[in-house]
Amino acid sequence: MKFRSHLAIFNLLAILVTVVESVSVEIHGENVYSIEYQALQYFLFIEDKEATISCTVQGTDIAPDITFKKEGQPLNTVLPESLYKIERISEGQTHTLYLRIDASGYTNIVGNWTCEPGQNIPPAHFKTLCTSKPDITFTPELVQGVARMGTTITLSCNCDSLDALSTGREWNWFIDNATPAGSKIHYTGEGSETGYPTNQLVIADLDDLDSAEYRCGCIVGPNIQFTSNEVQMSVMRPPGVPQDIIQEGATMDSLSISWSNSDNMGVVLGYQISYKEAAGSAYREVKTGSEQQYTLEDLDALTDYNIKIAASNNAGSGSYSEIATLTTSQPRESKPFIIKPRRLVYDQDENLYLIDAGVGVDISLICQVNSYPASIVQWGLDGAELATEISNDLPQNYGRSVQTISKFETEYVLIVRASRKENSGLYTCTASNTKGQETLTFKLRVKDEEVIDDGDSQENKDPDAGSASHSSHSYLLYLLSLTITLVPYLRHML
Repeated sequence: MKFRSHLAIFNLLAILVTVVESVSVEIHGENVYSIEYQALQYFLFIEDKEATISCTVQGTDIAPDITFKKEGQPLNTVLPESLYKIERISEGQTHTLYLRIDASGYTNIVGNWTCEPGQNIPPAHFKTLCTSKPDITFTPELVQGVARMGTTITLSCNCDSLDALSTGREWNWFIDNATPAGSKIHYTGEGSETGYPTNQLVIADLDDLDSAEYRCGCIVGPNIQFTSNEVQMSVMRPPGVPQDIIQEGATMDSLSISWSNSDNMGVVLGYQISYKEAAGSAYREVKTGSEQQYTLEDLDALTDYNIKIAASNNAGSGSYSEIATLTTSQPRESKPFIIKPRRLVYDQDENLYLIDAGVGVDISLICQVNSYPASIVQWGLDGAELATEISNDLPQNYGRSVQTISKFETEYVLIVRASRKENSGLYTCTASNTKGQETLTFKLRVKDEEVIDDGDSQENKDPDAGSASHSSHSYLLYLLSLTITLVPYLRHML
């Protein structure tokens, strides 16, 4: 009787406890790799490739409730359902849960995973990574695929998406599908002391033979190598030196030039023109296309310019040509032009500018003349010339100054120092050349009392300025009357 009881208990335990031979996690799919790294299983997914994760439990007749979890959470809480499909298949004592992942969801699947078979079976842990092909960068950078001849270049193989598996990583390089070799080539960076390939390939003294297709391989596990796309590098020398800069035409503010190429120019994609006034120090630069002619604009008339030209291509710029000195043409001859004062009151009837001042102040009468040919400028007072040396019958308080504004523009200033009442009168500035003359007239009124400048007296006012001032005074009077009217009412409200 006791034996039968023990047998029943044993049979019950046999039903409740399933003997499991093994739990395994397998990945199936194109370009999906499995790596054992630091006692943890890694699965590497290549972007845009579909994959299947399968969790298989063997050794039990009863199908376990196998589930996948990511970061400890059920899949339906961490992944969009549109990105994966679940399928269960049982054959004898082998039970497999398949998780099929759409290629567009790879960025969502990176992380820590567990396969949990249930029935007291320990879960299997693994980690997923998503990677793309390595890429090659060049230092200095290529310009439209071109490196400069005679320089040294460093190629770097980047596997940044696999940084978690960086320990023990190896590299391969290929030049036109062959292993790099030669005295000009060496490796640099971590591990270069071993002599084996590293992630940085250095090529010195580039020449035509270095024009080739370059490819690198990133080795992250036994027999697992991710290879970059092929990158074409062309080696080119900068162009030769332009020559024979010729002036094709000139105006008072432009120069049209052309030039030719030397026999060893090579490939030319554009030109850089540097120019400056011959008497100046700073060059200005303009970049042009491949045509061997150009017009420089916004120049000064009758001025010498130094011009030099360099050619350029994707390898850089070549040396500058010899300097050519060319001259813009002179401006058209005309009578002088006097720039009208902007901040003085203009009397249209008398065709003059008014200046009111008190005694004892300095007054500057400014006459700015634009002229070609150059003008002779003479100041006058009440119809008589003011000589450079003031005569005895006039107050001895006049001064003069002349300032060059530009090549054809000069500012002439007559200064009345410590003004007196005797300085009142009509002052004229007359500019004359071979083409005619122009006159500017000022009416100076020096008063005994001090003249207070309210900020508007010297403005070059329009005809409506007086009415606008009158309107302002009327508006202020209106506000004052309104305030007086409202005071009793406001007191009543308070």
